[in-house]
Amino acid sequence: MTLAPDLLTLVRSAGERRGALPLLAVGEQVLGAAAFARAVAATAGGLRSRGFRRGDRLVVLLHRSVDEAVAILAAAAAGGLAVPLNAKLRDEQIRHVLRDCEPWAVVVSATRLLPLRDAPAVLRGQRVFAAGGGLPAAAEPFAALGTGPEVDAAPDPSWPAALLYTSGSTGPQKAVVQDHQNLCLGASIVAGYLGLAADDHLLALLPFSFDYGLNQLLSALHAGCRLTAADHLGTGELAELFLRVLPTGLAGVPSLWHEVARGLLTGALDARHGATLRRATNSGGVLRPEDAAVLRRHWPRVRLFAMYGLTEAFRSAYLDPDEFDAHPDSFGRALPGVELLLVDPASGEVLDGEATGELVHAGALVAKGYWRRPADTAQRFRPDPRGGGGTVVYSGDLVRRDAEGRHYFVGRIDRLLKVQGHRVSPDEVAGAVAGLPGAGEAVAFGTDGGADGHRIVLVVAGDPADRDLVQRLASRCRQRLPSYMLPATILVRRELPHNPNGKLDDAALRALLPPCTGTT
Repeated sequence: MTLAPDLLTLVRSAGERRGALPLLAVGEQVLGAAAFARAVAATAGGLRSRGFRRGDRLVVLLHRSVDEAVAILAAAAAGGLAVPLNAKLRDEQIRHVLRDCEPWAVVVSATRLLPLRDAPAVLRGQRVFAAGGGLPAAAEPFAALGTGPEVDAAPDPSWPAALLYTSGSTGPQKAVVQDHQNLCLGASIVAGYLGLAADDHLLALLPFSFDYGLNQLLSALHAGCRLTAADHLGTGELAELFLRVLPTGLAGVPSLWHEVARGLLTGALDARHGATLRRATNSGGVLRPEDAAVLRRHWPRVRLFAMYGLTEAFRSAYLDPDEFDAHPDSFGRALPGVELLLVDPASGEVLDGEATGELVHAGALVAKGYWRRPADTAQRFRPDPRGGGGTVVYSGDLVRRDAEGRHYFVGRIDRLLKVQGHRVSPDEVAGAVAGLPGAGEAVAFGTDGGADGHRIVLVVAGDPADRDLVQRLASRCRQRLPSYMLPATILVRRELPHNPNGKLDDAALRALLPPCTGTT
């Protein structure tokens, strides 16, 4: 398989190699590879004919659908930037993205808008394309974009292709700019070490707004294999998906694999459900050793890949499955073309051999920085500490390297949380309750949540005698935050502890937690 230089060429190559064979399935909708390639190219042509130009942004606000994949790839193929949004985002997060990226248009569906409190207000002033029915007459039909001639020329590989929004350690989400070359190279590298082939069938449960999920779609295109995208509500539905789809590959985060392991232990899943799996991958956090042991015991033939990636660098490392049993807590070594450095956080010195330091990604797959955030870009994307030119990405992750060059995650250097594979800003969680009557100063932080990553704790200054305040705080969070950002524990204290410098005292805040931290 040759490396496609851009996403349009990647899609067309998959269409030529696979022809009428199924490429993408979502629910009852199944599209062949050639038909999918035509849909992407024609939709890109439709965007161009309506004035979409190089560098324009197209926000994709859809549930799982073939239209979602078509819209993402068509925006990039037309020379613009796709902005896929997580289906769990609520009004405030979507408003922020629309203000931040100033899109040319937004692609939405009626079902995706149902969870929003005030969808008309969120979309006010935006050009809207409707995928499906049930939207205001002012919305233009998304399907009409694909009825004209296909886009004529492929984009330059160096052009930006996507804005992938991700939470920082402080403040609201910011977007990482990824270009065609990096997205295609990342797909090629991952498809290569996973050994994907044309007869593979991948089950995609991760959102395409997540760099890990988008890479799964692009890797399937690179390999010319089939992909079924789905959401699942629990172990029972997951069991049904395994038996219906018969996947050969599944990508997951630790919380998904915890659910699978629990299903295997309870009998909700068994050997039948993993019978067709050739490989399984984990990223977005460390796979719990006890869950890994269950997976290996019940599905011993499945090759288990521990992986590591940054949205700012797309993909970084993986552990050879042959080493997994001996080193289940490692995410392995750098990908081909990538170098992983360890840098002393205090001195900036590059550390050799066995060491612990901040992981720095060098070489291939470094993104173009953050969208319209030069200060944030300068902080994270820096000159190579070894000199000699080139830009590297400082991860903010404290990582240990052993004598054989394997890497192990130790913890976050900054305050960023990881929940169910999502990066979460604790300041954004605390900001959701700002202005609520009875609520004063608020702070959020994370505690160990096992397979899910962090459990979010929200501490708010207020009247502890106000028995309804916790419920009002929880309700406000449910209204304004996606499910993975909801606090597991809410505490109300008359005032929050501060250190002598006037800053919130983190140790004193954590000491407020009761021994058993349910929501209180």
